[in-house]
Amino acid sequence: MTASSPVNLSRLIDERPIGRMQIATFVLCASVAFLDGIDSQSIGIAAPFIARTLHLDKAQLGFVFSAAVLGAVLSAMALGSLADRIGRKRVLIGSVVLFGIGTFVTGYASSYATLIAWRVLSGIGLGGAVPCFIALASEYSPRRRRATITSLLWAAFPLGGMVGGFANAYLLRHFDWHWMFVVGGLVPLGLAAVLAWRLPDSAGFLATGDARETALLRVVARLGLPTDRRYVVDVERREGAPLRALFAEGRVLATALLALTFFMAFGTLAVVVLWFPVLLRADGMAAADTAVVIGFHGLGALIGMAIVGRLIERFGAARVLVPALIVGAAVTAMTGQAGTSVAATSLGLASIGVFVGIGASGAIALAVLFYPSEMRSTGVGWSMGMGRLGQVVAPIAFGALIQHDVDAAHVLLVLSVAPALAAVAVAIMCMARLVPAAQGGLAGH
Repeated sequence: MTASSPVNLSRLIDERPIGRMQIATFVLCASVAFLDGIDSQSIGIAAPFIARTLHLDKAQLGFVFSAAVLGAVLSAMALGSLADRIGRKRVLIGSVVLFGIGTFVTGYASSYATLIAWRVLSGIGLGGAVPCFIALASEYSPRRRRATITSLLWAAFPLGGMVGGFANAYLLRHFDWHWMFVVGGLVPLGLAAVLAWRLPDSAGFLATGDARETALLRVVARLGLPTDRRYVVDVERREGAPLRALFAEGRVLATALLALTFFMAFGTLAVVVLWFPVLLRADGMAAADTAVVIGFHGLGALIGMAIVGRLIERFGAARVLVPALIVGAAVTAMTGQAGTSVAATSLGLASIGVFVGIGASGAIALAVLFYPSEMRSTGVGWSMGMGRLGQVVAPIAFGALIQHDVDAAHVLLVLSVAPALAAVAVAIMCMARLVPAAQGGLAGH
């Protein structure tokens, strides 16, 4: 091979073992998801303190909870498209900075309006970061391990929620509640500096312009490859609005079904975390026990999200996601019969976390593998936006249901319809061959 002969960098990444630079990239991307999980715990734990300080009622707190998710919905769709145009690293760093600033000033909001504004700012940062770190990590993943790595990245979210709960408990014992947001804001700002220093940009983005050749060669050197070659990447740059491309060339049905799967799976998990403690308290369970059962739910979600990629690679999407979501629907319905038994409720919520968590994380893997590289940030961003929308709409809808004194058993029976619908959506995608359904299909997609 001569020095001028092009070398396909994407193919080399697929064929070579995963190296230190790739592992470091995956860890940095997972750190962003980890911080997202911490934030989801912090605002809930701080809510009583915030309500007392700003004299807020429960209805106003509901809007506070939704504000960050609404910001995330908008930015996940818009910033994912921007990342495909100007580079995922830039958008990811900017998003983490916005998240850090928004979290830091949340603890010092002086009014209801400023509190909503800071939560929206935090959500914009988190929503913009998610499609970037997923797409960036997937680009440096071998195809045969892409689904596993994607699911492991997203498993950092429930891990962050679990760790964040213990960390916030420590802060509340030794400091006042403002320190949750001081620490929660400074850590992302520090991570942004590390991302700027060590995170590589998208190889596909760097390969599309001569002015970026030096940066691409630095990435090549960190991968342990010779720098005296000309490298190309399997990326086809598109003109026009990338969002429209998600509905072009026969992608309409898959895009719609992925959106439905994300909406239902993430909406289910949001209702369990936000409303089930309220229902259990109304039924007479002690507050500490409700925290225990929600902790088991987080553990279950962590397990499910951590193992789904490997299961998909080994058995195929249809054989993993469809049964998992069906079991998740059944367990959701049955958990309502557990009453106030801590052991039975913990087992039920842990099972919901495992099986619906497999559906939620598996949907992310499907989106990563379905959309080609040039629109992956856009596709993942759109899909995650639908998941975030589910996290907004589902708690509001079930809040209206709970307001009419519907008990936990009937609430969970209604909720069980959501993972069942997600199972139907995945089954249709597989039967229509929109995504690989057979063993090994995802690994080679």
